[in-house]
Amino acid sequence: MKPQLLKISNPADTSFNLLKIEGPNFPTPWHYHPEIEIVYMVESTGKKYVGSSISDFHPGDLCMIGSFLPHYYKSDDAYMKNNPDLKARSMVIHFSTDFIGHQFWETPESFNIKNLLERAKRGLQFSAEAAEMIKPKIAKMFELSGMARLLTFLEVLDDLAKSKDIEFLSTDPIQIRNEVDSDRIKKVLEHVSENFKNQIRLDDVAQLANMSESAFSRYFKKRTRKTFSNFLTDIRIEYACKLLQNDKLSISQIAFDSGFYNLSNFNRQFKSLKKITPLAYRMNYLD
Repeated sequence: MKPQLLKISNPADTSFNLLKIEGPNFPTPWHYHPEIEIVYMVESTGKKYVGSSISDFHPGDLCMIGSFLPHYYKSDDAYMKNNPDLKARSMVIHFSTDFIGHQFWETPESFNIKNLLERAKRGLQFSAEAAEMIKPKIAKMFELSGMARLLTFLEVLDDLAKSKDIEFLSTDPIQIRNEVDSDRIKKVLEHVSENFKNQIRLDDVAQLANMSESAFSRYFKKRTRKTFSNFLTDIRIEYACKLLQNDKLSISQIAFDSGFYNLSNFNRQFKSLKKITPLAYRMNYLD
């Protein structure tokens, strides 16, 4: 599947685009567009691919995707079987950086929002608490029009800008230069998403990209600004963090389930990335 540059048109009477997406699953392909995107997940579970990041989505998930940052949402397999009892639903906002005029960003009152949009170039993940606060405001916008709708949207942006618990989805913005680039990256991301718990060999991934190992290593680092090995470790550690958020599994079992076959290596890699041991992370979370 080739990436698509989507053209998003605002209704004639609005300065930004607001829509509800509903269906058995999310059909939008791997794509990008100049507009910034806010996605609130109402219903469905699966994985979202934003730049070079892979993360789970679920009801209540809220993120912001920057201009030209490639992304797509892939519902879990159960949603791909047209089960009438399962629906994929989301509320989405698209807007350009100048939706309210360039001069607005020169005002001191807009500083926090302007900074938020700059950070969105890497993709932003908001906390469950922030999503819960924002949800009714986004839903309310569908009932409003004119200035009331615009002011509510500015309030949403201001609330997001003030949110304290924000995580970057990508360490750096992924650099996609053409359709071949995007197709290669997409294949690699999907392969890692489906196989990170198992051993992944560099030569297998290089073959997916139709490149030699050395050429792929250079290519991947140039596009994502990290080595493939570091990228794979990041994915595994983030998955381990999710497992550590309960006390049902031992640290060694979590290490194994996350794709690490050596406990000392898992502890070392985890502390290097999170600046804390896995056990301390669990204790802090459960405290």
